[in-house]
Amino acid sequence: MALRKIVARDVVKRGPSSDTLRFVPFTNELLEPVRAFNRRMLEGHAQSEFLLIESGDVQPVFGNGTVQWVQHLAVEGGEVHGGVIEMAQPGWLNGKFARVLNFQSPVSEGILNNRHRIVAMQMVKFMQQRSEAVFIVGMGSATNPLPRLLKAAGWSLQSVPFLFRVHRTRRFLHELRLLHHTRFRSFLARAAAATGVDLLTMKVIQIRWPAADFRIRQVKSWDTWADEIWHRFRPYCSFAVQRTFKALQALYPPSDPRLSIFLIEDSRGNPAGWSACFDTRTKNHRHFGDLRVGTILDCAAPPDAMRAVALLTDNAMAARGVDLTITNLSHAMWNQEFRRAGFLYGPSNYLLGMSPRLTAALTRDGDGEAGIHITRGDGDGRTNLG
Repeated sequence: MALRKIVARDVVKRGPSSDTLRFVPFTNELLEPVRAFNRRMLEGHAQSEFLLIESGDVQPVFGNGTVQWVQHLAVEGGEVHGGVIEMAQPGWLNGKFARVLNFQSPVSEGILNNRHRIVAMQMVKFMQQRSEAVFIVGMGSATNPLPRLLKAAGWSLQSVPFLFRVHRTRRFLHELRLLHHTRFRSFLARAAAATGVDLLTMKVIQIRWPAADFRIRQVKSWDTWADEIWHRFRPYCSFAVQRTFKALQALYPPSDPRLSIFLIEDSRGNPAGWSACFDTRTKNHRHFGDLRVGTILDCAAPPDAMRAVALLTDNAMAARGVDLTITNLSHAMWNQEFRRAGFLYGPSNYLLGMSPRLTAALTRDGDGEAGIHITRGDGDGRTNLG
């Protein structure tokens, strides 16, 4: 499906130069300049994540258009010097509907050529002017260039908690790269795995609090029960993208062979919550080695069913044979219930950056930060287990 054309009105003056730097949506007329940009980046030995997408067709309006992807390009004098993907979707902010923009994969030629170093800062200004509710997730360490740039521009930054639950302890201790950064750590991890001490330790620290009477089943597609669950969950959110039936069809299309959708029901068979998961066999992963990792990308439920969602989803992934289950969740209630379901906190490199206007809107409410619902599925977590 062709990329929806948008008339760009955002023009940024570029210092004392008479030229202008404009941010415009990808069109076929810009295909050759985009390819030229990518060639320059490759010649400068930039990594693949610093390349632009060379087709508008990969950012279609999915389904009914509830969620839209557009690649905006930084253009000057007929040349492309950077770009960013804008993901527009309906959202929820302080009890009202809002147009939410999630920006992904910002790229600037300034990483190779100081002449274009202004592109990154102008890109940040462009992003934050597009809507009241603008955010970006992922980014790795807070010391990386993008988080530092966002902070300098007045954005707020916070880590989205990383939670995990180990199912096969010996494999976990052998494979987790964090445990093998030094010879001494590696020795302790392998010694614990060999002696069996780890089994008892993990059982103690991963103790679980039981949940009420719920059941879980895997379903093949989203349905209108998602609307009911979202309407019961959203009053507890200060900020989130909508998790309605139509939105979920675009965010997590059932046609994705990696995706498993779980529906949690109460004792009477009524829909109570859901979770969306991946089951990934990693290979020489920088963090997880060769572990089989169950990833809870996203979930929704009212407070009385949150622990059941965490417990039953983890059980379902364990029954498949995963070595551990992981997730990233910002919402305070979800964190509490995943901890009660036996999950542990680990070091997080999954950051949430919020524009100044979004930060101001949330800080007007004293509990605004606790109700932010950002998950691993809101960023690159669905493709990158880092």
